[in-house]
Amino acid sequence: MDNLIWVELFVGFIIWWTAVTILNKAGVLKRFNITAYGPLIIWKTYRGQKFLDWLASPAKFWKALVTVCLPLVMLSMVLMLLMVLLTSIIMIFSTPAPSQVNAPQNILAIPGVNEFIPFLWGWLALIVGMVVHEFGHAIMAKAEKIKVKSLGLLLIPVPLGAFAEIDEEEMFGTKTEGGTAEILGPMDTKAAGTGNRKASSMALVRILGAGVISNILIAVIAFALLFGPVLGAVAATNSEMVVVNVAPGSPAALAGIHKNMIIKSVDGTNVTTPDQFNSYLKSKQGSSVTIGGIAGDKPSSYTVNVGDTQGIYILGVISGQPAEKAGLGPNYRLLSINGTPVNSYADYSTYMKNTTPGQLLNLGLIDNKGNPVERPITLGTGPEPKGYMGFTGSDLSDNSIGLMVGNFNAENHLSWLRGLPAPTGDTLGQKALSMISGFFIIWILPVWEVTGGLMGFGVFQSDLAGLYHPVGWAQPLGSGILYIALALFWIGWLNINLAIFNCLPMIPLDGGHIFREVTRKGLGYIIKDQNRVDQISKTVVNIFSVVLISSLVFVMVAPYIVHGL
Repeated sequence: MDNLIWVELFVGFIIWWTAVTILNKAGVLKRFNITAYGPLIIWKTYRGQKFLDWLASPAKFWKALVTVCLPLVMLSMVLMLLMVLLTSIIMIFSTPAPSQVNAPQNILAIPGVNEFIPFLWGWLALIVGMVVHEFGHAIMAKAEKIKVKSLGLLLIPVPLGAFAEIDEEEMFGTKTEGGTAEILGPMDTKAAGTGNRKASSMALVRILGAGVISNILIAVIAFALLFGPVLGAVAATNSEMVVVNVAPGSPAALAGIHKNMIIKSVDGTNVTTPDQFNSYLKSKQGSSVTIGGIAGDKPSSYTVNVGDTQGIYILGVISGQPAEKAGLGPNYRLLSINGTPVNSYADYSTYMKNTTPGQLLNLGLIDNKGNPVERPITLGTGPEPKGYMGFTGSDLSDNSIGLMVGNFNAENHLSWLRGLPAPTGDTLGQKALSMISGFFIIWILPVWEVTGGLMGFGVFQSDLAGLYHPVGWAQPLGSGILYIALALFWIGWLNINLAIFNCLPMIPLDGGHIFREVTRKGLGYIIKDQNRVDQISKTVVNIFSVVLISSLVFVMVAPYIVHGL
């Protein structure tokens, strides 16, 4: 499937490049202020100057706001630098196997390509983030009396970024020509007061930092609205039994049952707990059952063949862990461990409590083709001080149709979402730590939802959305309040990530230009020869840029170099 995605992307890219080349040679692009550099196009607009002047008119306010927020930019720069370098060092000594988390397409924050970022909400948030970022630069430049030539977009074919074309000579003291310079900006700059540069060091840092600060402020506003009045206007209906996981190719999957579907009945008998559901299925060995539920707010029913009910059903295994190495996979059934029958998950759990890492066991299984097999397995080290096979909490099921069910308490889930950024604890330190932990969970939530089975804000666009309804001021909006919550979450999440990424001290990112100017200013107090200061600061920032770019590439390719494709 991953290979097919890359083939489709490659074919689409070639079609795009061909179309751009034809339209460019025909002079069509030029008529719309579009310049092409290979497959990359740059669209500029010279309109909106009066609007920018109006926005920048309270110049003292903007200068004060950005100045106050600059320490946050510098802190983010240091934290991002440490995070990238530490990640690279950790991967040198303990390189993980290729997985969904470190797949190259999932490191790039391109909605629709990145599996963790939904297409619609992701593009909405990305467009908001890019526009806000570049307007931040433009407004601050106007406030600092630096000319803004145009606004524009970079596309290839998806938007790579937006930009405010600020007069390079007035801002940096240099003017570079050619396509590379137009895309990346100046690679070299002059010190304040030299050449044609009008911007002071502080003005330059404020202009560069304004984009990052704008993203942070938009994220703060989005999260304040989300965790305040928006989630406050959402209420939960009740608790339901839902499908937690389904094995691909299992009887349940083949019948059309999918994750997050609400289960109501089996053969017309109401079931409200996993034990009821699994016990009923075990009593129907060799026969078919009709499972009734709700999918997408609509009643639905599915006929499933129960088959052989021996053992426990394996829905999946963790990549690189002992179970996978022993040859186990989805749609296997575990019948025994060292000859001890395993008829339920409770039997499996009881046996595993007395095992140790490194212990060799013999598993009795039915493979995914229905054949009895035996497999040796050497237990690994897991999250608890006992042997570990390599299953998540939703990988083993007590029924034989290949799905796992669990009770979903919508009210508890809503309360958990509301409380993520809320300070808890008795002391100030405990409150601060709880808020940091909450925002860290928010940061990793999209990845956690896809890989760990944890339900986050995705619940509002799943089959479980029917368990939530608006109250108070949001009642006229109906289910629209859930869409507002989704939009605010992704706008906040993506703007934070855009901000901290842009803080990396490498050219051509904002953080790289800020780092160069701060380095130049600091060296100026020690070294009086301005040419030498310029050369040293340029060398330092170039070294940082090469190291960071190399680190980012290494993080992407290391799992495939060490473990293979």
